[in-house]
Amino acid sequence: MIQKFLRWQIILPVVLIVALGSIWAYNYYLREVKVDPQKLIVQALDTTNQAGSYRFHVEASLMTGGNKVALSNLDGERAGDGSLYLKGQMTGQPVEIYQVKETTYFRDPSSKRWMVTPGNSPLEQEKFMAEINPMSILKIMQVNDLQYLGRQKKIPGRPYLLTCKPRVNNQFLNSYWQDFNYQFLVERGSTYIRRVSLEASHREHPQDKLTMIVDFYDFNKRINIKPPQ
Repeated sequence: MIQKFLRWQIILPVVLIVALGSIWAYNYYLREVKVDPQKLIVQALDTTNQAGSYRFHVEASLMTGGNKVALSNLDGERAGDGSLYLKGQMTGQPVEIYQVKETTYFRDPSSKRWMVTPGNSPLEQEKFMAEINPMSILKIMQVNDLQYLGRQKKIPGRPYLLTCKPRVNNQFLNSYWQDFNYQFLVERGSTYIRRVSLEASHREHPQDKLTMIVDFYDFNKRINIKPPQ
């Protein structure tokens, strides 16, 4: 009887270790190996596009004639009520903009004074520009050549990396650019898109290339944007 008891004292810890190891291995398989790229990209696009508020950083450049031309370098935030704040550089010029409800405030780069435009927003016609509305580049009608390139171990959080050649539902981009190539860094767990990088060729001059990187953060955080004083 004593021998059986001692034997179970040895066997039970071994069984528990094996069971815990099996659970860990299964979870690792689901998290690291068994990733359905199609399901992941659909979930990531839906989750990100539904965010009520967020902050972002946009960098865009043009490669033409062997030279790299900086187009924009901006930081911005969008509140849950649709208000927008934007500050940085566009085509080498300083930009600072508030849009609160139906009123837009531009800081004049020369006088440093605020120019106030009430009524219909002058930014409405630019709503498809990534600098004004970075979510607009995530309006994708069709995903082609989707590839899952694994977890990125050198990036904090080890996000999933996906690449594709999508059809983009963006009037501004489609007017000038074609042959889009996208990369997505998708956060594990939340499935928010933390970074989207795109490259595209100019429609009339295919040798000219657009490169854009948008970083998203602070999804659904409380963001209050008030008019400048």
